[in-house]
Amino acid sequence: MKSPRIIHNAPGFTLLEVMVALLIIATSFIVLLHSRNQSVIAADYARHMTIATLLATEKMGEMEQGGIDTTGEDSGNFGEAYPEFLWRTIISDTPYEQVREVRVEISWGEGKGHRSVELVNYIKAVTNE
Repeated sequence: MKSPRIIHNAPGFTLLEVMVALLIIATSFIVLLHSRNQSVIAADYARHMTIATLLATEKMGEMEQGGIDTTGEDSGNFGEAYPEFLWRTIISDTPYEQVREVRVEISWGEGKGHRSVELVNYIKAVTNE
């Protein structure tokens, strides 16, 4: 019976070298996945922010076209078109008798993910003369 021969200078990689290479690859993979997830979150936030800004601009335009004669608050949603977005308007007096401050807030998300956009404008009040 012959005993197995051990070759000391054989070409190839040791187990330790293979394990270190796998550790580097796994770490790189985790970092890449984290970066991808952050990109998805950022893109979703940008989409919501863009839609909310456009909806706030549209709501402010409606307020300007409708004329403002009283102060107060109102709120609602955008129906089936944008079910996750809610709007709230606040009309308040200013030191100038003919000018009203109009705030339009668009919000979305719940809990920790709650976000909002707010526009403020000053509009000439409608007089009933």
